[in-house]
Amino acid sequence: MRKLDRYILGHHVAAFGFFALIFTGVIWLTQAVRLIDTVVASGQGARTFLEFSGLVLPQVFVIVLPLSAIGASLYALNRLYSDSELVVMMSSGLGPTALLRPVLMFSSLIAVLMALVLMVAVPIASTALADRTNAIRSDLAASLIVERQFIHPLEGLTLFIADTSQTGEMAGIFLDDRRDEDQAVTYTAERALFLREEDEARLVMVDGVALTAGSGGGLNSVRFDQFVFDLSELLQKDNDRTPRPAEYPVPQLLNPTAEMLDTRYDPGDYISEGHYKLSLPLLTMIYPVIALMTFLAGGYRRSGFGRRVVVAVVVCVLIQVVLFAAEARVVEKPARWPLMYLPQALGLIYVAALMLWLEKGSGSRRRVAA
Repeated sequence: MRKLDRYILGHHVAAFGFFALIFTGVIWLTQAVRLIDTVVASGQGARTFLEFSGLVLPQVFVIVLPLSAIGASLYALNRLYSDSELVVMMSSGLGPTALLRPVLMFSSLIAVLMALVLMVAVPIASTALADRTNAIRSDLAASLIVERQFIHPLEGLTLFIADTSQTGEMAGIFLDDRRDEDQAVTYTAERALFLREEDEARLVMVDGVALTAGSGGGLNSVRFDQFVFDLSELLQKDNDRTPRPAEYPVPQLLNPTAEMLDTRYDPGDYISEGHYKLSLPLLTMIYPVIALMTFLAGGYRRSGFGRRVVVAVVVCVLIQVVLFAAEARVVEKPARWPLMYLPQALGLIYVAALMLWLEKGSGSRRRVAA
């Protein structure tokens, strides 16, 4: 590798590290809110939150890597241009092809990293996260017996426990069941005990009152010495979970088995996911090259390069939108899978057109100089 290539590559890698750190923090925060809700609602602690945060990072990197590649390339090229270093390189005889070499090295590294994340890290982390979430939800006692906190184990069901003992007995129970608005019932009890046996779960409440809405806007109250509330609906078996397409490796996604198809997912869901994992690294590789060609196409300007930055970003965004649109078409009809590689073709056409235009312009300048 030439010293000049290392110099340009070094600028890109340093900028990529900065942008990756910033984007990871921002996007992770958007995921952290959902994770906090899941952890708190299930009565888990900080350790579980950190575990979930680590497992969600591969999905965050799928978003971060393309954004960071674009941002790093634009920042590095803008700095080289602003400091006139790129102008000096071009004046010394370096053409677009020579400048393209270090950018291709950088984009190839990002593409390899993206492929590893999509094809290795995402399936492993997605499976582990889904299994861990399923296990927590199946641990009904841990998710229900939470002191001084309103929890919602099911939509329309609210539970509050004032106090618990080491033996598992609960005191100060409030249970509001509004799963059927026409028959909403609110229970309060002095004490309660949670019982589970195989596929059945019961909340046994002692010394309480059941309140229901009466005719004319009043309340009907019924006192009970003991009342058993069925919670079996909350139970989930580990083998009941259906793996999502993202959890499968690419070979299985491209050739889904009969067992995979005997779920709520269609062939298009698997095939589109498989080609998405193959096409996104290629697309990520093209983004820095689009940034380079867009910068070189306008020549040097003292007024700055803000317009070229906007053009490069718009082109990359449009290409990404085409990928999402193509993925939606493949989900509907798997035979359309070649559409998943249309964005890469459009990116290459854009890059080739600008390169031909630059080579033609430099050739004209050489003839005039001669």
